[in-house]
Amino acid sequence: MSHKAVFLDRDDTLISDPGYISDPAQVQLLPHVGHSLAMLKKMGYLLVVVTNQSGVARGIVTEQTLEQIHHHLKKLLADEGVYLDAIYYCPYHPEGTVAKYTRESDLRKPQPGMLLKAAEELDIDLSQSWMIGDSYRDIAAGSRAGCRTILLDTPGKPQVREPDDPEPDRRAVNLREAVNILRMVEFQQKAQAARAELQEAAIEPKEKQTPQEQKPQPQEAVEPAQTEFKPAAAKPSTAEKPKAEPLVNAAAPNPVQAESTSTPLVSAVNPDTEQKISTPSARQETPSQAALPSMPAGDMPPSGALHTDKTHQLLEEILHHFKLKHRYEQYSEFSVFMLLAWLVQVLAVFCLVVSIWFGLDRTRGSDAVQTMIGYAIALQLLVIALLLMHDRSK
Repeated sequence: MSHKAVFLDRDDTLISDPGYISDPAQVQLLPHVGHSLAMLKKMGYLLVVVTNQSGVARGIVTEQTLEQIHHHLKKLLADEGVYLDAIYYCPYHPEGTVAKYTRESDLRKPQPGMLLKAAEELDIDLSQSWMIGDSYRDIAAGSRAGCRTILLDTPGKPQVREPDDPEPDRRAVNLREAVNILRMVEFQQKAQAARAELQEAAIEPKEKQTPQEQKPQPQEAVEPAQTEFKPAAAKPSTAEKPKAEPLVNAAAPNPVQAESTSTPLVSAVNPDTEQKISTPSARQETPSQAALPSMPAGDMPPSGALHTDKTHQLLEEILHHFKLKHRYEQYSEFSVFMLLAWLVQVLAVFCLVVSIWFGLDRTRGSDAVQTMIGYAIALQLLVIALLLMHDRSK
């Protein structure tokens, strides 16, 4: 059975990107990366890193140093209890300075070569997999490979979309929100599958019935009685004795009277079988009743089931959009300006309290009160300035 996987870009998706990383000491995990990858592992995804490393072709870093950098990345993730399944990189670039690596390659994103190679070597079902990255090259590679895609809109790093770039399936501000999107998608898929199974079980009639359910209809019980009495109306010859005669004699002593009308027929039947036989007037069915198929009560669909399903689906969509409405505020990173604003706000309140205290103390003049109020106003203006700087840094 093929596996599902999450293909991950390296720089600005898993680790910070100061430029061309040429030393393992420069590798630093982004916040919440370890926990996010652990959640993907619990969801059953393989973790595969696919990264362009043109620094090898440009002579900035060697493949040996690149292996050391990736080894250090694996060590940092292992310290948080997460292990990568594979790392694929493309060292080629058409504008490189090292002749060995200066060429075009199908492995280089936006080409899907690395994803297709990983799918073949790791037995990955690309239709059930995702590509997560911070550039449209990652989105193009994932789309061409047949994966669904999530673009990370990193704050402070706007992405420029070219006319030929495909649109991502989803967007997120960081890896943690991307994982939450995957969890929501899987939950919706499981809920839809469960509703479909319940609807099929409620609508589909039973093909086989148990012996207890196979009861004869009242119409089938009457027809044999009519067949038994018909031979009694004919007069058999003395040479040949009819086989149905003992039954007629036992059921109705006067055969001629038995076939005259339907009412004497019922009265002449054996008392043991009288409850099983109904009169023709009692078993007559209207055309509409005869056309309706019989359906057990347990197979009838619940009343208002379709309306309930539509309402439940609408509520799920509203909940999904409500959770993603303030995603930038929910997943915002730590802000120094916000911390300073809180500290200065505390000082401003303190100065205001001191000014009130000085005003109640007759031994202190009005100058002291005015000074403290001036401090409080100045600090409050500083708080406003810090909050504005915090909003601009988002």
